[in-house]
Amino acid sequence: MNIMAVNLTSGAISILTAGESKDLKPVLQVTDIRLIRTQNPTGGGGENNGDRYRVQLSDGSFHQQGMLATQRNELVTSQQLQKGSVVQLTEFVCNTIRERPIIIIINLNVIMEKCDTIGDPKPFPLKLPGGDTPSMTRPSPPTQSPSNQPPTVNGTRFSNQAPPPGPVIRPHSNTSLPSYGAPPPPAANNRMPPVQPPPMYANRGPMAKNEAPPRIIPIAALNPYQGRWTIKARVTSKGELRRYNNAKGDGKVFSFDLLDSDGGEIRATCFNTVADTFYNQIEVGKVYYLSKGTLKPAQKAFNHLKNDFEITLDHTSTAQQCFDDDTSIPHQQFHFRLISEVEEMENNTVLDIIGVVTNVNPISSITRKNGMEAQKRTIFLKDMSTRSIELTLWGDFCNKEGQTLQEMSDSGEFPILAVKSARACDFNGKTLTSIVSSQLSINPDFPEAKKLKTWFESVGKNTPSVSMSLNSLSNSTTHPDSFKTISQIKDEKLGTSEKPDYITINATIWHMKLENFYYTACPLMAGERKCSKKVVDNGDGKWKCLKCDKVVDECEYRYILQLEIQDHTGSTWVTAFQEIGEEIMGYSAKDLHDMRYEEQDNDKFTETVRGVLHNEYCFKLKVKEESWGDEQRVKSSVVKVEKIRFSSSTKVRLLEIEKNGLGSGADRTAPSGIGQGQGQGGVFPANQVGHCGGVGGGIGVAYGDLYCDTGSNV
Repeated sequence: MNIMAVNLTSGAISILTAGESKDLKPVLQVTDIRLIRTQNPTGGGGENNGDRYRVQLSDGSFHQQGMLATQRNELVTSQQLQKGSVVQLTEFVCNTIRERPIIIIINLNVIMEKCDTIGDPKPFPLKLPGGDTPSMTRPSPPTQSPSNQPPTVNGTRFSNQAPPPGPVIRPHSNTSLPSYGAPPPPAANNRMPPVQPPPMYANRGPMAKNEAPPRIIPIAALNPYQGRWTIKARVTSKGELRRYNNAKGDGKVFSFDLLDSDGGEIRATCFNTVADTFYNQIEVGKVYYLSKGTLKPAQKAFNHLKNDFEITLDHTSTAQQCFDDDTSIPHQQFHFRLISEVEEMENNTVLDIIGVVTNVNPISSITRKNGMEAQKRTIFLKDMSTRSIELTLWGDFCNKEGQTLQEMSDSGEFPILAVKSARACDFNGKTLTSIVSSQLSINPDFPEAKKLKTWFESVGKNTPSVSMSLNSLSNSTTHPDSFKTISQIKDEKLGTSEKPDYITINATIWHMKLENFYYTACPLMAGERKCSKKVVDNGDGKWKCLKCDKVVDECEYRYILQLEIQDHTGSTWVTAFQEIGEEIMGYSAKDLHDMRYEEQDNDKFTETVRGVLHNEYCFKLKVKEESWGDEQRVKSSVVKVEKIRFSSSTKVRLLEIEKNGLGSGADRTAPSGIGQGQGQGGVFPANQVGHCGGVGGGIGVAYGDLYCDTGSNV
């Protein structure tokens, strides 16, 4: 496209800065664009989390400064938007900062990626000599009474939808304006119109006096450069009022999440007396007008919403409930991901998920390191990607939503579960877990749930799925392809591809390295999890964490067991960390450390270790090639361990036999020299289980017993 084919909107800059741009979608040229890099004190969200772009917009006659909303940064990084681009603004806000107008660009269309400068634009003056505004040619605005004019003070939203009515302030007039809230000047006949009293509001929370009707802007337009703003949003979740202690002393805090009609989300946080003021006023599901807060970079360690900022409320902040419930604002917003996508996600990624609940386990209890007991419940989800995954519920979720799911599952139902803010974990393959801010919806009424239910009832119920979690593979009929022998790790070059391989091996613990079976770990919290990185002795009885760069009085002891495991094909070394180490040893790492080094009870320590050797387990391994100096090594780490249940393990092996075409219901005769077990329908090879030597006919009986119990062709 050549320059002659581009028509910039004449007089657009003057219209925008005067606040008279209702229903206007100006075509402008970007004459300059610069990166403004701000530091995010939390370090969350990536190294460029605080980056913003300042743009200079021209209508061919004048140019004016603007800021690009961070959610549109990818247009610059992909070079779709650059110096010389011609764009059409479709959604924007005009703010006044330090008495100078600035255009906040929320959304735009790139018409031409680059062309020469159009016209000879000059800086737009705040006011020309004589107090007149610059001359301009603009489209005729629709005729309307002053009471229906769009608000034109800073913080006003401009888009295709007209904003709510607000006060009218006409800038750049020859007549001086009265101060905000003052009565209007006398008319020509010197008669004063009656002064209207300020609006009265119900006693629903702290309110500023003499407040005018709110001027609403979308959440996506909020930024630290604004002076005054008001958002209209629904409270989608509300945290508990928590107490904390840090270097500044004791305090309390609570947060709540907000969602507006444009899909913008943001978190608001209150501290101390402000938290006391707002905690009882804010209700989940209600719509509020919220104003007068401070915009700060979001702390991504705690805040998982798709917004680079969060609001901190103070004593001047107001929250006025909107009693006419706005149906245009949804009660919740989800960004669902398929279960198959979880495999690609990094550990601790927070996501929304929806799936069919195929199984619910009873509640179990664990004892945390602080001695407190915690409840957990595991459920299993399946979706149209034909993958399944384990979701662990903690705390109140176990007894509330978890109990409801248990009752539905026990009655033969397969409910749909939508989870807002689940966290992905690498423990036990890939799993999901609930966090404090998670929200669970059972059989929700929206299209994704209905589509998933229809799929499951028609084909999904009988469609096999591959587990992402490797949960209890020896105790279920999960896909048998993940069962391997130790020799197959090397023969099949497992772990050498870009992604790690997750496999299951039945093997015996043959040897354990007793040197450095633990490491000293940081006990501090990093977000919602403990840091657990290595700490070093500070020389004064305290410990220093290099990651947190803090000194602590006490460290934690965490397992890093080096085990040699063996099956009938060979042996290999594996590493078992904290929870796995406790499962194998039966003691915490601290207890074992104290037994050996503090109590110096070598007999008990030796007896404990010997009690572990020569025991057979079902190991779930993560196999991955890692760099070690100048060479690449394949390392295996244990993600789950359990005692073998031979009957269930055998069922998986029978599925593997069937898959490999070794027969179905006909007599199966073991090769000469191999122990056998007789059961209904035939004879089965005892060594199919792949146990370490000495299996013989005993395992064959397990095959026979299982086949006799099922009474069907496998």
